[in-house]
Amino acid sequence: MRNKRLDVLRSVAILLVLVRHGRGQALLRSGGWAGVDLFFVLSGFLISGLLFLEFKRRGSIQFKRFFIRRGLKLYPSLYVLLLGTLAIQLILRQVSPFSNYLVEIFYVRNYFPGVWDHTWSLAVEEQFYVLLPILLLAMLRFSSNRVDPFRSILFAFPVVAVACLALRFAKVASIPAGQLSATVDQVYSPTQYRIDSLFFGVLVGYIYHFRPQYLAAIGRKWNAALLSILAGILISCAFWIPLASRFMLTVGFTLLYVGFGIALVLCLQVRDVLPRPLARFIQPLSCGLAQIGMYSYSIYLWHGAINIWFLGFLHRYLHMDMGPHTRDLIYVVASISFGILMSRAIEYPVLRIRDRIFPGIPTAVPSNS
Repeated sequence: MRNKRLDVLRSVAILLVLVRHGRGQALLRSGGWAGVDLFFVLSGFLISGLLFLEFKRRGSIQFKRFFIRRGLKLYPSLYVLLLGTLAIQLILRQVSPFSNYLVEIFYVRNYFPGVWDHTWSLAVEEQFYVLLPILLLAMLRFSSNRVDPFRSILFAFPVVAVACLALRFAKVASIPAGQLSATVDQVYSPTQYRIDSLFFGVLVGYIYHFRPQYLAAIGRKWNAALLSILAGILISCAFWIPLASRFMLTVGFTLLYVGFGIALVLCLQVRDVLPRPLARFIQPLSCGLAQIGMYSYSIYLWHGAINIWFLGFLHRYLHMDMGPHTRDLIYVVASISFGILMSRAIEYPVLRIRDRIFPGIPTAVPSNS
């Protein structure tokens, strides 16, 4: 069972990423990088939710089973992309070094040069998928509370948040002001500077599953309105403050994941706030966005190839002279279309096999996994 609202958030994240790598509207391009941060918060919430649900149903967390299910979700699509990349590079006689492929295969692109630029975020998430179960298993092992053994998350998150922020401050302070734009990736990509975004999603997931009373008041009309305004202000900083600034590379990341976390909670808790005629008008749009969100992983994987090879083919061989807006329209539509095609051809068939061999935890709570 999927949560359509979470899929809508995923679609917002992937659309932000797509416009970030386009050539059109400057404001959207400048803040589109924040789509990855939205993915981080969603991943923290959803992946921790799977582990919390497993504990609720079975009283334990099966580390091996979790990794098998995650691997069958993520690896086949990525490795097909890498095989396709190798084939194209062989045809073009521009093959990347073998070490770059190893970096992609072992999910360390956020520390070393790889084949693709955008796969750094997949590496951050994969490393998080290793660390989170270990942390939760340690809490389960040493907690005396068998009903809620993960309550230490309420205290662990501030530690992680402050530690990541301090590390970002120290790293940014070590970079000369004139070199900040050229060295953004030194702060933007490494896991030790970005894992607080994912862990904030874990905190939201913990509260959602174990302390729902904390969220009860959010659904009230005025509370929801005030929180919506706050979330909008926090998220907007990505669009009017440059990424290559000391503020954004330190405090800005923190403000952004808090804003996205509030948006996530509002999506989970707030219902029926729009007038019925407006809700009926928006429903087809939300359904379309939810469909895009369902396929966001494969769209994310392949959008770089579409941007470079497909648009390059149109320009070089079909001699299409495209303005920035026409180019972006073709790029976005082609990225979404091809991503959906590859998702249906690779990702979802593998998931159906996975769910037959390693069934998920039966639950009425949407997991979007």
